Amino acid sequence: KVHSGLHQLEAEPNVREVQEAALRYFKVNRDQVNSMRTRASWKAMVPVTEMSGGYTRSDLDEGTIMYEYSAVDPWVDRGAGGNAYEIRGKLTWNLPQLVFNAEELDVASLAGLMEGILKESTRLYFMRRRLQVDLVLNPPKDQASFLTKKLRLEELTGLIDAMTGGWFQQELNQLRPDPTTTKAHQ
Repeated sequence: KVHSGLHQLEAEPNVREVQEAALRYFKVNRDQVNSMRTRASWKAMVPVTEMSGGYTRSDLDEGTIMYEYSAVDPWVDRGAGGNAYEIRGKLTWNLPQLVFNAEELDVASLAGLMEGILKESTRLYFMRRRLQVDLVLNPPKDQASFLTKKLRLEELTGLIDAMTGGWFQQELNQLRPDPTTTKAHQ
């Protein structure tokens, strides 16, 4: 009985699978955090680019006539008109960000979140596993102790399930048949 009880524990998801499920649920992964960290540190090297432009069409009939020597013949005659295109561009660098970029702190907090998720999922996993092993190797003699340990096991299972967005309980359900369907077929 002890051997079969321990063998059942081996069929459950391992700690690494639980950690990865928790990271997936919280949408945090190492590659993403490392990429964000690198991009945040290089961000100040890339200029902010602004582009604008316009088109103007003008039909002007402007004339300037100066009467200097003759009232009949103009001495100066000018006119203007035409089309104009305009394009403006601007590149700016935020040089203080080369020294300190606050976004790197934001990414560091994501790394801290990832570490916290890994630690908590690992802690809960092994608390649950120790309790399972204890129930198999040292089953309580009295009903109250047995129920207390079973309740604690359910609590730890629920906490891990919450950290994995329901994945953990789905995995456990695949390992053991649904009692309602088993009883219906007997």
